[in-house]
Formats: sequence, C-alpha cells, structure tokens
Amino acid sequence: MEKIEATFRVVTPMFMSGADQTKAELRLPSIKGALRFWWRALAWSRYGDLEKIREEEARLFGSTDEGQAAVLMKLSSPAPPKISEKGQVLKDGDRVVGEGARYLGYGVMEAFASRNKGTQAGQLTRPCLLSPFEFTLELRFGRRSTEQQLISLAKALELMGLAGSLGSKSRKGYGSLTLTKLSYSNEPWSPPSDVHEMVEFLKKFSKDSPHPPFTALSRDSRFIVVEGEERESTLSLLNRIGREMVFYRSWGRNGKVLGSPSEKNFKDDHDLMSSLKTNIKYPRRVVFGLPHNYRKQRHLQVVAPAHHDRRASPLFIHIHQAKNADAPLAVLSFLPSAFLPQNEPLKLLNTTALPRYDKSFWKPIDDFLERMKGTNQQRPLKRRERFSQVVEV
Repeated sequence: MEKIEATFRVVTPMFMSGADQTKAELRLPSIKGALRFWWRALAWSRYGDLEKIREEEARLFGSTDEGQAAVLMKLSSPAPPKISEKGQVLKDGDRVVGEGARYLGYGVMEAFASRNKGTQAGQLTRPCLLSPFEFTLELRFGRRSTEQQLISLAKALELMGLAGSLGSKSRKGYGSLTLTKLSYSNEPWSPPSDVHEMVEFLKKFSKDSPHPPFTALSRDSRFIVVEGEERESTLSLLNRIGREMVFYRSWGRNGKVLGSPSEKNFKDDHDLMSSLKTNIKYPRRVVFGLPHNYRKQRHLQVVAPAHHDRRASPLFIHIHQAKNADAPLAVLSFLPSAFLPQNEPLKLLNTTALPRYDKSFWKPIDDFLERMKGTNQQRPLKRRERFSQVVEV
C-alpha cells in the first residue's frame, strides 16, 4: 500500500470535542472532515464542476454509493495534550489572554469580566486542548487508489498545515496547525520558517479558477502573511491581529474601542441597525459571516435563511510556528465564494434584502487586508498594531 505521513504541531489552543462538548479531545473524524474541506478547496481549480468534485470526493473518502474509501487514516500522538477545563481562565504565559484573542474566541470564552455573571475575562465556556502539542496522521492507499488521488491529498495536507486550523473558532486562529513533516515521495519536505519562505510555499497553490459556488481557491482569493516579533508567543500574535480587527470593525461604546477612540468606520451599519436614515439595505459587515449580531435582541440580529444555521467567515486566520524559537507567522486567507446558495436573501429587521455579489460586496474584507498591509495610511486603512513584515502572496 502507498502511504503518506503528516506530522502537525498545534500552536494555539484547540477547542475540539465530540458529541459531548464538556470534554476536549483530539478526534480523527474532525481531522478527516477538515482534510476533506481543504481537498475540496483545491479541487475547484482542478475540475471546475460541482458534480465531478462530488464524484471524486466520494471515491476518495468513501460514500454509501462508492463504498469504502480509497484511503484509510490513522491518528497517533506522542503524548496526550494538556487540557484547560471549562471555568478556568485561558492564559498566555502568566497573563490572561489578551482582549483581541478573547474577541476572536467569542463563544468559547468570556471577552470581559462580569460582576453580574461572576465571570472573569478569558474564562472558558468550554474546555480546550492547550498548545503546543503534536500529532501524526497516517494515510494508507489501497489498490483502488490512483497516483492523482495520492498527490491531491498530499497537497491538501500541505495547505491545511500552512493555512488551516481545527475545532471551534478555527477560522479565528484557534487550533492552528503547522505541518512540520510530510513524507509521500523521495523529495525532502520542511516547513517554512519566515515570511518569504511562507510566501513561496503559498504561491504553489493555484488561484486561477473562476468565482466558486463554495469556499475554494479562485482568482479572487488572497493570502496575506504577517510576521510576528522574535520571542513573541503565538497567542500574542493572534491577540494583536484580533485587536486590529476590533479597531477596524467595532463601533464601540461611548466613543471608545479597547480604551481608544472609536474609528467609526461603518457608520451606515450603525445607522441601519439603530433605525436611522441610511442608503444601505443590509450591514456591510455581514461579509465577515452570519449571524451578525448587534445586541441580544432578535430585531438587532442579521441571520441567514431559516434552513441555514450560519454562513462561516470567508476570512481564515492561521498562526504558524514550526519551533518554539521561531518568530510566529500569521496567514490571513480570504476565500470568497457565493455568499448564500442561489442568492437567497438575508433576514433583517423582519424584512429581506438581497446582497450584491460583485467586488464591492467584499470590500470590507479587502479593506481590512489592505489595512494589515499598511499600504494606505488613511482611515479606515490606517493600521494601529506594528508588525515586522506584512506581505501579500
């Protein structure tokens, strides 16, 4: 049997559980699901046809029609990862994890302390696997498999270890995976260790295909690589990216965001949800994902149609660090696609509004990436955090 072995280093806390979300555990089905996602993201450039992709995916990963998968997977770990239980405070070294990282962890931890609830900032609402730790995924291919299937999975493993994460809040940088070893041919493989090496790795992945109907690489995709400071922790870099996003997106309270003056970049969004006069029909920030909530009241929530739970963000935040001594990197991947199936409408203020899917629809995310690059020092593109280097692929 042909074989691929991939070793991953988990560099940020991972919120992964099975049916019982009170227990954090490293699970093969979750890893397999993530691998299928990245395989599918690359398949669009190869096939450009949904039905063909479904057929190939069923042959490779198995289905009721195709039967057993062409590849079998085995998970192993040299040591079980440490666990931080629900109710404990997530820390970055000796300090409570920063407010930007708490913002990106909304839903799995408390963003701020609350006297009414008796909770602390950074207090976990579900357990997590603490980083760093390693695991190895072994893939074995039977006689039914083809060379193309092996290569396609090797490429998916590589991209997953350069831009992907696992578990809840994976698109917000938690559960970030760094691929440290990959063996499937006679060619040696080692992970990128700096910005320029990461850029060269990511250049290999095709982005020439047309706008996709699902999350996949296309000609509209963007990769931004951010270099952290020497001796900076992975959570510190994640925190600073989170802070930058808060400054950019948040209206704030009493004119303040994280103790600084609010930029008020999305005044139309604020006016719309405050029932003030505006020319827009839906908040422009919905492009970051649904539901898009302003407060707990139902009339201040923007949601997908009833038969869709949510629309995940097309912006992926990934933290990369092959060794503890390396300065951490961040990869921001923007993979735009059809926002809702068949242009279905949003539910907003008891009415419906149809978003536009042209380039202007994605402008809030494009502007955030330009802000991260520091290419324009005019608001809303003026970056507040300092990064060693920010390079677009």
